[in-house]
Amino acid sequence: MIKNRSLLKMLPLMLVLAALAFPAAAQSTLPMDVKPGDTIEVGSETTILELVDLRNQSTLNPITELRKYQMDDPGMQVTKVIPVSDDTYVQINSRTLGGTYGRYFPYNAKDGVINNPIIFAPAPATPVQTMTATPTDTATEETAVETPVETTAVPTTQAPLSVASAIGALCIALLAAVAWSHRR
Repeated sequence: MIKNRSLLKMLPLMLVLAALAFPAAAQSTLPMDVKPGDTIEVGSETTILELVDLRNQSTLNPITELRKYQMDDPGMQVTKVIPVSDDTYVQINSRTLGGTYGRYFPYNAKDGVINNPIIFAPAPATPVQTMTATPTDTATEETAVETPVETTAVPTTQAPLSVASAIGALCIALLAAVAWSHRR
């Protein structure tokens, strides 16, 4: 039982902080459900895709590759192959595509080419605001100009905060609060 009233007052604050941490932990890990014909904007940040709806609906065999063909014709030569190890969680970014945007067809060895293509398009460049000075007769006038800038991704090893990490941090904070309240 909690004997110290100040610790009891801190408990709601800790619960609110934990509630704020949980959505942030889950935010970037949910895959985007992709349907046949969808256009996916791909930028430098990784996008997670779920490709299950692109499977052959009569066999439901998992997709093992995304293939781009010359002139978007599966009868022509393959120009790019993106390996897919798990079609429920596919990570795509501009480095994955290597600048080869366009129509991609799902493929697996059992079904061959599946005619449920998706389109990868470059994500719009993020505009950066810069200030330029324009000389006038009496004063200098500043004008805001938006300049599109394409950013390059830097590989990161930092994973989003997981629910287990948030709960662990909450427990450590609670233990510290209990130890602080029992000091003499």
